[in-house]
Amino acid sequence: MELKNLLAALEDACPDHSFEAHAMPVDETVIEIPAACLEKVVDVLRSTFSIYHLSTITGQDRGTELNLLYHFWHERGITLQVTLPRDDARVSTLTGAIPGADFYEREVGEMLGVTFEGHPGPEHLLLPEDWKTGPPLLKEHAADEEEA
Repeated sequence: MELKNLLAALEDACPDHSFEAHAMPVDETVIEIPAACLEKVVDVLRSTFSIYHLSTITGQDRGTELNLLYHFWHERGITLQVTLPRDDARVSTLTGAIPGADFYEREVGEMLGVTFEGHPGPEHLLLPEDWKTGPPLLKEHAADEEEA
């Protein structure tokens, strides 16, 4: 799979957006995509390039934004980076296309407070049901824990 073909297919799927790719030193490419295009982009990965393996979803608290990283693998790493506003972190679920995303979305939702819209079962995964102090991996909550 050539990167230029992948980027062209993504631009065809989401013509109102442009995509940037960044090479990583470990045979990994990161492509920044808008949240609104996530489902279309994943559909292109699956239908056009036969990329089905979602290794994990990770998240980063960047202060005013959250970065979600969707790590795919097909002969090499392809990571889709979605940036969300921290105060309203919402993105469509991928569980309809990739059932295995369920666990990853529940974990990221619980740890960083991201809402995966349309998720079939967003109940707690790791934290107790009576957890009340907010998502533990957001910076202000992590600082609260360190002070305690």
